[in-house]
Amino acid sequence: MKIRGYIGTLSKDELQTQIRFEEAGALELFDCIVTTDKNNHPINVCKFKELPAGTIPDDIFLVNKDDSPPAGTSRKVLTDVLIINDHFNTLDFYR
Repeated sequence: MKIRGYIGTLSKDELQTQIRFEEAGALELFDCIVTTDKNNHPINVCKFKELPAGTIPDDIFLVNKDDSPPAGTSRKVLTDVLIINDHFNTLDFYR
């Protein structure tokens, strides 16, 4: 398992890009939580499971909760509350 932290000032699209970047390295997102860093600033902590070398999962898409699934996705993989643009948001994650 790999754990990565992302600042809460990122936009939804910026966070999605960061997650996809991690997944390109044979990792797959399976959970996210909000916590604080050592300076008590909110951050998103995402957990990734390791995949066999060369394996890249289907693209992940982050959408606001209950918005329509993005075209080309087949399933919702999780729903979590994250800090986006310094505000709490509930997001659905699709593949």
